Amino acid sequence: MVSAILGGITGVILAPLLPQALDKLISRLVEYLSRDEPSSSSEVDKHEQLENEQEALEDANIKLKIMQDEVRKLHKRDKNNMRLIRINNKLRDVSYEIQDLEADLEYMELQRKVEEINLQDEAADMSQSKRPKRLFWFSWITGQSSNKRRRLSSSMSTDDIVNRMRSIVKQINYIDSEMTTEIKLDQLFQQIALNGVYDPWGQHQVKKNHGRETTSSIKERKIYGRNREIKWLTELLTKPIKHVGNISVESISGMGGIGKTALAEFVFNRQEIKDHFDKRVWICVTDNYDRFRITKEIIDLLSMDDDIKFPHDTTSLDLLETKLKRSLTGKKFLLVLDDVWSAEWQQLLDSLRSSQAEIVKILVTCRNHKVLGSHYRNYHIYLGGLDDEECWLFFLNCIFADENSDNYPNKLLSIGWQIMKKLKGLPLAVKTVGRTLGHSLTEKHWQDLLKSDLWKLENDENDIMSVLALSYYHLPQHLQLCFAICSVLPKNFKFDQLSVIDMWIAHGYVHENGSSSKTMRDIGREYYDELVAVGFFNYDVPFKMGNLIHDLAHSISHGEIYIYEGQKDEKISKNVRHLCARSLFDLRSVCKTNNLRTLVLYRADGMCAFLNHGVFKRIRVLVILDTNMEELPETIANLKHLQYLDLEKTNIKSIPESICALYQLRVLKLPHRHALPSPNLSLRKLLWWNSYKVANAIGFMCEWPIFRVNRGGNNMMRNMNELRGSIVIDGLESIDTVEEGMKAKLKEKCHIDGLTLSWKDTVDGCKHDVQEEVLEGLQPHPNLNHLFIEGYMGFQIAKLAYDITEATNTILI
Repeated sequence: MVSAILGGITGVILAPLLPQALDKLISRLVEYLSRDEPSSSSEVDKHEQLENEQEALEDANIKLKIMQDEVRKLHKRDKNNMRLIRINNKLRDVSYEIQDLEADLEYMELQRKVEEINLQDEAADMSQSKRPKRLFWFSWITGQSSNKRRRLSSSMSTDDIVNRMRSIVKQINYIDSEMTTEIKLDQLFQQIALNGVYDPWGQHQVKKNHGRETTSSIKERKIYGRNREIKWLTELLTKPIKHVGNISVESISGMGGIGKTALAEFVFNRQEIKDHFDKRVWICVTDNYDRFRITKEIIDLLSMDDDIKFPHDTTSLDLLETKLKRSLTGKKFLLVLDDVWSAEWQQLLDSLRSSQAEIVKILVTCRNHKVLGSHYRNYHIYLGGLDDEECWLFFLNCIFADENSDNYPNKLLSIGWQIMKKLKGLPLAVKTVGRTLGHSLTEKHWQDLLKSDLWKLENDENDIMSVLALSYYHLPQHLQLCFAICSVLPKNFKFDQLSVIDMWIAHGYVHENGSSSKTMRDIGREYYDELVAVGFFNYDVPFKMGNLIHDLAHSISHGEIYIYEGQKDEKISKNVRHLCARSLFDLRSVCKTNNLRTLVLYRADGMCAFLNHGVFKRIRVLVILDTNMEELPETIANLKHLQYLDLEKTNIKSIPESICALYQLRVLKLPHRHALPSPNLSLRKLLWWNSYKVANAIGFMCEWPIFRVNRGGNNMMRNMNELRGSIVIDGLESIDTVEEGMKAKLKEKCHIDGLTLSWKDTVDGCKHDVQEEVLEGLQPHPNLNHLFIEGYMGFQIAKLAYDITEATNTILI
């Protein structure tokens, strides 16, 4: 329903595609092939098969990238071409298959590395003791006791890999043949288009500019909630220029529908603005910037009163700019550039600077302030939503026009207030919804609209949904993916920035630049900033998506994202890949959805059965919001692709050792410090787990992950070399040798910048010299910024401090 209605407004929106999917798979395959030399004739044959398929993949990769570009180019021309939509969806499907194979190959590689580390640790333990120690990450897999281990077997055969690669290549070649046909059709349609009269795409009349047009004609008699901005903008435009030169640039930015154009129109037509400037020109730039067109439009508007018109058929930009300079000589000139989408508008400044105009004031309106470049540092107005009081007055005006709203029942107005609050002060949304309510002033109509989603409104090309969709169209694909996935969480769900970024990373939407020192979280923050810049997100903590923004994000997925409410006869489509279940659902209802990648559960009853089912094996993000959940099943290990596990809202008391098999897990969020993992836990790729508020050595409450050490070993974090941020190692009184301290391998954890080492003050048998030995074994990486040592009873820390940089802040309590 939502997608169909949005399609009627702006054309069917293409679902975003996973970028660089095949690049990653090829890179992983090269690594796989170079790892080991085949040792038998059968292995040589299989190795050659893989190499041949790798070459086929590289050819297919070229086709895939061309098709991804072409399908978007053709879609811009014909947004209602369902053949293109189907081709795009097939490209999306094969991209997921590619990503799954790449994840399986990475899992195998991590599995191999864990096995090697296990054997090395076993040898090291044997050298210290005649009795071999338990190797913690294999016991659960064998189904035997901890002392009866067996070597891990590869999770995929070479034949499996070859068959999956062939399937991917076959699909890409088939889609390529369909795409070739579509390109030929498009070329034929272009040839038979007759002078802009006949449109073969079925749109009846060719329009050169399909975008939103604005003019200087004032449409609103009154601007609500913008008195301060009107006054300030008028002063900016009429005051003298203080800096060198004759040009001054002012700007208005804000999300689509916030009222930038309305404000600019209102000020443009004020009498004091008309009196101040000799010439005023309004240009609607739109997303299709054309320097020639804009320059010509400026000249046409400047010469409207001239007896001799400028040649209409000129094709010379130089001639146009010369005419422009002459037209501005000695004049005070105001130029409004409305709806700017790129920094190309600054090309106009060169000809304006070289004119002999007395003053040139330029007012730019845009959604993303980045298009302003250095001019963003000038006088700038950022428009936010209207406050409730002004929004209510505007809302009533849109509904009742000149009628008195007091003539209507309070109950009706109360419903209207609830609807208005959902619109988050967005003027275009207020106007659209208000006028819809005005068509039927009945409680039933208003209640129906309050309970339904706002997509059921009739819209024209300048109303809210098409305005928001236009912002989406201009996002690069990686940001489209990041934006869309956020709608898997229900409306009014509050989440923090880092959680969103970590989910993006888990789904492969964030890409590291090999030449940059930025982490994926750093890059994810840049993505988030870009979505804030276009008005889709904000910096509120916690953040909550607006209802209209959520509806837009949800519609983009073409059924991939679904929120299950548990309504009677409600079914889950087989196309769903990101599922939020707010109610219990029958496992049989998701058996056809064999490619789930996100699962958000409000109730976790029957969790063990879920995890045993193959439907869930590709899940990368798992969020459980069930406070009644007290135990995490051992079968969590079946989710081999899992990278983000959020159990913060549960009441689980412990983490099963089987979680050690989740080699790709990067983020683990736990409910409280009593749910700390077993001391025998080790997750090789873990970057973050959520923090617990603890008092550090100077009594400051900080939120750091806690590693609790038990007697007999400090194994828990020894292979977690990807950990970031700050950590606490607690219970150090339980170990008593340098070797046990060294097992933490702190020196290999170069990303950690804060460390707390904690002993209890009094423990039987814990001597000063023993603590000194343990401290010596806990030598951290020299990049450490902050070191807190608490409960330490030894006398020597010089050896530890010597190897740490002088910048480290070391506090001993």
